[in-house]
Amino acid sequence: MIAAAPGADSEAHAYWRQNATALAAAGFLLSAGFSASGPFLPLVAREMGVAGHVETWVGFVLGGYFGLSFFLTPVWGVVADHYGRKAMVLRTSFGMGVLTLLMPVAPNLASFTVLYLLMGTTNGFIPSCQALVATTTPARRLGSSLALVHAGALLGGTIGPALGAYAAGLLPRYRDLFYLNAGLVLVAGLLALLFARERYGRPGTPFRLHLLRDLRIIVRIPNAVVLFLVMFATSVTFFGSGPIVTVYVLELLNAAGSPGAADVNFWVGAVSVAFTAASAFCVPAWGKLADRLGPPRVLTLSLLLGGLATLPVVFVESVSQLAAARFLAGAFAVGMGPAALAILKARSPRGMEGRVLSYSAAFSALGMGLGPFVAGQIGPWLGLRAFFVLNSALLLGLLVAWWRSWERSRGLA
Repeated sequence: MIAAAPGADSEAHAYWRQNATALAAAGFLLSAGFSASGPFLPLVAREMGVAGHVETWVGFVLGGYFGLSFFLTPVWGVVADHYGRKAMVLRTSFGMGVLTLLMPVAPNLASFTVLYLLMGTTNGFIPSCQALVATTTPARRLGSSLALVHAGALLGGTIGPALGAYAAGLLPRYRDLFYLNAGLVLVAGLLALLFARERYGRPGTPFRLHLLRDLRIIVRIPNAVVLFLVMFATSVTFFGSGPIVTVYVLELLNAAGSPGAADVNFWVGAVSVAFTAASAFCVPAWGKLADRLGPPRVLTLSLLLGGLATLPVVFVESVSQLAAARFLAGAFAVGMGPAALAILKARSPRGMEGRVLSYSAAFSALGMGLGPFVAGQIGPWLGLRAFFVLNSALLLGLLVAWWRSWERSRGLA
């Protein structure tokens, strides 16, 4: 490892407060936009002609979207290490904004699906923000800074479903929610363009992709493989389950009677808000706890509580009970992501931070796509409750794997 020149760290960290604040605000806007339209994706599908098991179509679309993200994110990580992390923040925000703006004018379901899949090539705004903050923040402030960016995204996810539910009652079509989505995403990109700062010196060597070589180095980082799986499980269990929870809401409402459009809009928004509100409220506390106790201990605690808090979703009988169960899950599990990222950043080889965090983002994207896809396959056969049983088992299994991995590498973090 090459030693940094005197003063290099202080110069690199000159804008850490500004970056954390600006990117938390940008993440808030982008998440608000996507969560205003995302929970209503099954209703968009139904509006555009999907009949029968709508969760299967949603699973295929989101699986393809995040599948593209999974394969491309490591490439973007190499680009970030060569051209800078801010460039990746701008790439994803403006790319997603333009594609989302085209979705409401798609003439049919096939073209809408293609546009949604293409958006997978530009996915990754929040991970890009986290990478920029992680590489411009002093180590002693890393936990709270990452938690602030995470909180901004979660708070946006709290406001978004309520905003989407309100807008859905005013707009003629559910797909028009993507206009709102696009506007907020593009404003988020402008915020990052104007206020995020990065003092970045481009390497003197030509740009080259060495994905296999990089992967061989990364998998030798202590705990890296388990931490990538933690990011995967976080996405499967919580963020990838969002559209599936919407289908679950529809099932519970249909079992209770014939719901009107206003009831559907309200409860889809309310259940989404319950999860993200709890997450946004609790993530700053998890960040402070990580700065005090260390990210490894916080990750252990969050995996345990998150795995247990997922189980009540399996036993709910009404949408109000579902909202309460999702609130509980959001409060306890939200500490996993920032803690895992902080450990990965601390153990990344110098100059490879972007690539290491990009693999973390790739596994997150894989989880976001695989979660709905698996639910779409098992839902028609076993019911959606089986999906949430698998979620809890996955988190508790990873708790055991993480504990064993951490015990083997005590003293490193």
